[in-house]
Amino acid sequence: LYTPEDGRYCHAWYHGPLPREAAETLFERDGDFLVRDSSSSSGDYVLSCYWMNGPMHFKIIRVVLRPKKGYTRELFQFEEDRFDNVPALIRYYVGGRRPISQASGAVIFHPITRTLPLRVIAEFSGIMGMNFVLHVCRSGSQPANMEHVGRGPPLQSAQSDSNLRTGSCFQLDQFESLLLPENNRPLDPSILLALKELFNRSDANTTALHVLSVDCQVARVVGVSEEQKRLMGVGSGLELVTLPHGHQLRQDLLERFENRDLTLGVAVDVLGCTGTVSQRATVLHKFILLAQALKDHAHDLYSFSAVMKALDMSQVVRLQMTWRALRRNHTESAVLYEKKLKPFMNSLNEGDARDLENSDRGCQLLYDLLQSARSIAVHAEDYQSHAHSLLSGWEPVPELLEACRTEFALRLLWGHAGATASRNERYEKFDKILCVLSDKLEPVEVTPHENDLLT
Repeated sequence: LYTPEDGRYCHAWYHGPLPREAAETLFERDGDFLVRDSSSSSGDYVLSCYWMNGPMHFKIIRVVLRPKKGYTRELFQFEEDRFDNVPALIRYYVGGRRPISQASGAVIFHPITRTLPLRVIAEFSGIMGMNFVLHVCRSGSQPANMEHVGRGPPLQSAQSDSNLRTGSCFQLDQFESLLLPENNRPLDPSILLALKELFNRSDANTTALHVLSVDCQVARVVGVSEEQKRLMGVGSGLELVTLPHGHQLRQDLLERFENRDLTLGVAVDVLGCTGTVSQRATVLHKFILLAQALKDHAHDLYSFSAVMKALDMSQVVRLQMTWRALRRNHTESAVLYEKKLKPFMNSLNEGDARDLENSDRGCQLLYDLLQSARSIAVHAEDYQSHAHSLLSGWEPVPELLEACRTEFALRLLWGHAGATASRNERYEKFDKILCVLSDKLEPVEVTPHENDLLT
């Protein structure tokens, strides 16, 4: 059940040592299912599901192969088809709507996602007994954090217009910079050079942690005061972003994603490199390493997506000579980008608009999305603890930390005067600038035939 990227992460439909009776209380309709630990056979798993108006339980058969001495291989099955792991087994039966057994005809297609961390389920199922597990392992329309009602601040005061801060966390008028002079011009060459030298002094992992630190502050994952919690009505931005009064936080996160050094800044660094093709390829190489560090070291998929979006911008993709130089001079980096990072990014963006044409499927997708939001809110404290563990024990560089802030990116890219313009206006103008820079680096070749047509 463990993924290679993170051995502690488990699929949301896996409920650990959830008792059989507790599992049955979570089912509401045909097709509901979850996977839990077997209570009678240690190390084995059981699929619990609901079919034909009743719960059913199927032991997942574990087959151990020993093709040669000192090497074993495990396969998992129900009746016939065998798979290397349990997630593959579940995907097969869910995706193909195949019956778990011929005798029962049971089909699974709607996972019941847990609303508690596995360690909590394991701890309380053994210590507090069945009643507690039945109480907290809820599903359906009940709010994800219903068991915490009464512990937090009153929602009336938290959500009132007079008490809730709705302004953006990006305060340009209060931003004091260590790197930018007052009334700076857009894309000042001297500042760009100093910024490039600053990033060159830090490796990809260090830069990724600085980015993560700022991301967590903007998303209100770390550094949230008790007063802020009272005003938000919740404990972190991960919960606030799913609520109606979290509109401004959602706008801030979109602004930071679209407008930061890690999107437009990456494009500017690549397209603004007027040196040799090999030098531009080196810039690409460094940003690919940063993307890897954000994914694997900082576990920051938000900024990872921003870097990957920049590398996939049309103005950057069209630089064929630069990409060829990357494959020639930094082969490992090019392979990493094409074979690992791009497929991973595509998996994050997977979706098929055709599914929405079916109203039932569209409602199911919406339901699953809302369930995911609930799950994130419930596990907000776990995410906060993980962020604290990543950011503890290191000393940030003040200048590098500032360079990762959105206020800095706004001032750097659009200058002191243009930073306050509307977002759409800024993006439209900057997109044209990037197109001009890209065309200057590698002009569009006009074939003789095309030239005749033009004349």
